[in-house]
Amino acid sequence: MHIDHQDQPVVEQPQHSRPPTEATALLSSGESIEEANKRRRDELKGYIFMGASALGFATNSACVKALAIAKFPSLQIVFARSIVQLSLGLLGCLYYRVSPLGPSDKPGIHKWLVLRGAAGAFGNACFFYAVSVMTLADATVIFFTGPVFSAIFAKLLLGEPYDTFDKIASAVCMLGITLVLKPSAVFAHMVDEQTTELHQGRGATAALVGAISGALAYCVVRKVGRAVHSMVHVVYFGFLSMVGSSIMMFATQEPRMPRTIYEWTVMSLVGVFAFVGQAFLNRGLQLAPAGPGTLMRNLDVVFAFIFGITLFDEVPDWISVAGATVIVGCTVAMGAHKWLSHTR
Repeated sequence: MHIDHQDQPVVEQPQHSRPPTEATALLSSGESIEEANKRRRDELKGYIFMGASALGFATNSACVKALAIAKFPSLQIVFARSIVQLSLGLLGCLYYRVSPLGPSDKPGIHKWLVLRGAAGAFGNACFFYAVSVMTLADATVIFFTGPVFSAIFAKLLLGEPYDTFDKIASAVCMLGITLVLKPSAVFAHMVDEQTTELHQGRGATAALVGAISGALAYCVVRKVGRAVHSMVHVVYFGFLSMVGSSIMMFATQEPRMPRTIYEWTVMSLVGVFAFVGQAFLNRGLQLAPAGPGTLMRNLDVVFAFIFGITLFDEVPDWISVAGATVIVGCTVAMGAHKWLSHTR
């Protein structure tokens, strides 16, 4: 098909099947070339922010692992993170001139903020415990089954579809978890002598519970929508995490003060990298398309394997790598399926 111009004579031309040019497609959609270029630049920035977010969260997890090796209780690490995160969240609210308590003109919204903060704090505590007793990569991979549970909560809270494809992907994801854990009943000859099956079981349970709690927190954020500033979520998360971890820390564990500059620095960086990762995540989700942008978060698993190998000498065997591939593949497939369903 060709486009006739007013300054050209109307002469019968041979018909050739030509694909529309990029400029023609943009004009037909009402988007100028300048606007399209800006959109692409913003999308690229969004992908970069999402990648930086994954690096920030993975670095935060590496700091948690380093502190666990130094014999710091997991709840003390949670407590340290929550103090830093709460402080930075309050500063963020002051900078953006928003109330840290949330909007007062939205009746009933505060109960959702409390639920989001409590679910996020509990999930974070579970993940920190998992990192302290498992390899960094295994704990991260199991924790990243979150999208499976997010799809279920989205069905219950948001009324989104949970179709056959999601159910199959969820079931296959459980197979990936089995490969990562390598239960002795199936892989007796490959169980690491230095990592008892009891610790593996407890750590995996904690990571799964953390994934479920994190998925609930994610769906609550979506339910609340843009009515609440992102810094308010950070404040609720940090405050409830600080209160809960301080009570449980003194009741069930034996905290100790950092003794060296190294320990003080790593303890502080746990909160800093978590806040940076969250800030980059929020900005990336604003710029990048929701589907591909969210899938960029799976880079966290890649960074976890890299940090585990290079920093902690945690070299995974091929079965763990296969399990991680299955889990990441299933979560990516579910995310892509949701995104494509929404864009049709």
